[in-house]
Amino acid sequence: MYKVVGINTKKEGWGGPISYIPFSTFQLIYNPGQKFYRITFTVEGLETKAENEAFNESLRKDVATSMSFDANDKQALYVNNSQEDYIETQKIFGGITLFVAIIGIFTLIAGIVGVSNIMLVSVKERTREIGIRKAIGAPPVSILKTIVLESILITVIFGYIGMLAGIGVTEAANFMLEQAAAAQVAGEGPQMSVFKNPTVNLGYVLISTLILIISGVVAGYMPAYKAVKVKPIEAMRKD
Repeated sequence: MYKVVGINTKKEGWGGPISYIPFSTFQLIYNPGQKFYRITFTVEGLETKAENEAFNESLRKDVATSMSFDANDKQALYVNNSQEDYIETQKIFGGITLFVAIIGIFTLIAGIVGVSNIMLVSVKERTREIGIRKAIGAPPVSILKTIVLESILITVIFGYIGMLAGIGVTEAANFMLEQAAAAQVAGEGPQMSVFKNPTVNLGYVLISTLILIISGVVAGYMPAYKAVKVKPIEAMRKD
């Protein structure tokens, strides 16, 4: 029996009832002999399954020598190496990451194709304008610069809008799941969110934006270069 001296209203863990008692009281009631039944610690540098298995055997032999029992007796000492499970879990997440990366690459390629088509149509429609500008003395470099800058602006602005839209979708999904978890009655099941603090790595954003800008420059430069090579009289005859 315990005397309740305060109530914590903050939901923790899985949302179940958690009680806190002084550690000294816990030892006095549940471990009066002050013996150790479990030791938990962390080890750095164990990156593979073989390394973890070798560490388990080494640990078992060291404890067996200290406590005088047979190291081959698996029931004498139970070793729970969570790093092994972590490695297997990371393999699963690595596969998921690769799958998402492939989808992202194809999406990026689709964006590059879209930008290329837009710039191709844009330059084709402005062939007559390019011919007039050349006829009144505009240098080819000036025409190329205008079209390339336009392609850069298109890729930067709409690439940024797409990035914000993607972040907005993940944040909206996270908000709805958190609201559903908060509305769930304690004890009915785990109160958690699938999307926990969804973020976009800044490095991926910069690399994707740079690829889009480069592709936009190439997409705008190639048709523009062909257009400025056409004679002004022929360019102005284009429909």
